[in-house]
Amino acid sequence: MLVSLSLLSAIASSVPPAPAPHQVPAAVADVYAADAVKVDRLTIPFRLMGPAKIEEGERYPLVLFLHGAGERGDDNTTQLKYLPEWMASDERRASMPCFLLAPQCPTDLKWSDDAWGDAVSSPLSPEPTGPMRGAIEALCRVVAEHPVDLDRIYLTGLSMGGYGTFDLATRHADWFAAAAPICGGGDETQADRLAGLPLSIWHGDRDDAVPVARSRAMVTALWALDQSPVYRELPGMGHNAWDVAYGPGGCLEWLFQQRRDPARRLDAAARLMAKSLDAKERVAFLGDSITQAGNNPGGYVDRLRTAIKAEHADAVVIPAGISGHKVPDLLAREERDVRAQGATMVFTYIGINDVWHSQSGRGTPLKEYTAGLGTLMSTFEEELGAVNIVATPTLIGERPDGDNDLDAMLVGHVGAARAAGQVAGRTPCDLHAAFRDHNRIFNAAGKGRGCLTTDGVHLNQAGNILVATEAAIAIRRAALAREGASR
Repeated sequence: MLVSLSLLSAIASSVPPAPAPHQVPAAVADVYAADAVKVDRLTIPFRLMGPAKIEEGERYPLVLFLHGAGERGDDNTTQLKYLPEWMASDERRASMPCFLLAPQCPTDLKWSDDAWGDAVSSPLSPEPTGPMRGAIEALCRVVAEHPVDLDRIYLTGLSMGGYGTFDLATRHADWFAAAAPICGGGDETQADRLAGLPLSIWHGDRDDAVPVARSRAMVTALWALDQSPVYRELPGMGHNAWDVAYGPGGCLEWLFQQRRDPARRLDAAARLMAKSLDAKERVAFLGDSITQAGNNPGGYVDRLRTAIKAEHADAVVIPAGISGHKVPDLLAREERDVRAQGATMVFTYIGINDVWHSQSGRGTPLKEYTAGLGTLMSTFEEELGAVNIVATPTLIGERPDGDNDLDAMLVGHVGAARAAGQVAGRTPCDLHAAFRDHNRIFNAAGKGRGCLTTDGVHLNQAGNILVATEAAIAIRRAALAREGASR
């Protein structure tokens, strides 16, 4: 139980009653274009409202709204209750011009795998639910087809959609400028992935449908990570906290003031990583030209080194990237570059050249790559007692899956690196998935380079920031796992 949470609320204790059921007015539905996406065998209807007037050359914010359980179905209209209906007013369309995307979850399904009435959270599922995959697909389509400001994509939802908001933000904090979950909950053990993302969390303290303990648990976890989410616990209010959250003085004005800031997210993740390390930690970054360049000012290794040294003056970062190298090359130099340096943690990021060089007959076959990666990991563990963080190779071309020349081969090496990272005692860092997910939103045009890379492989500033962020999260988790295992 949190102490004095009511002090956080700026809302008076007198709150409106839960709204009576009503039909979405036809005039509101007419403002929203109807469409649908198909994911596997599931059809997810959605509605989209655009700004009342779109100026040539202008880009506009987008709000992704996830509705509650009562609005499930297939009529593609019921989900317009509450926020979509209120945002369709002339006043709000004038004061908050934006796109509003409202997908509809099918009856008896959920945005996320959560037990709504439980006071204790459920673990984040490995993959999003079918309806959530549909919501993601709808978001990707809208971003590709409309003039959306990619630095002002906002996520919010209520009740079942509040759970969905936490779920989607945890999986893809990189996509959003801010998120506002209303009377929901999430997996507080994954709160580190939300670090650096502006959050506005709302819940009524008399909610008898979703226990307020669910929001409190998320807020407490974020506070423990030195994060400062906006939290409004509404005294005397039941389940309809959205009446206040989306009303005057609620979260919407705040939401529209936020802008996506990858550097802020990196700073939060890197500080948390640094605090988790030992005072005399020795972290090796082992890889190819991507890691070699990452040691330059502004590169991913340099950014992490800056954070580590700010916290621990005696800690050491060991840059061990060499251009053109593959797994066999790492095996030939690991004693000199890692073991002789006394590394206590090793972040291994290798595989691009093992695939890329196959075009000239100098690649590393999958079986050899798999065996060599396993030998590296075992050597560091057995000879050094070091902690292994295993990164998947990123991209050879930034076009969607299957559209780059070497995608079919790369997928096997990515799978081998994933498997190596899943071995007990190791920590995976799925950079490949992070890059693919990022490009679904930020490379809607399907360019072969220029989003995260300079040439389809080597990192630009955005790529270095994303790798550094994902690496910081993985290194921190490895350090915490080591600490837990030593007890």
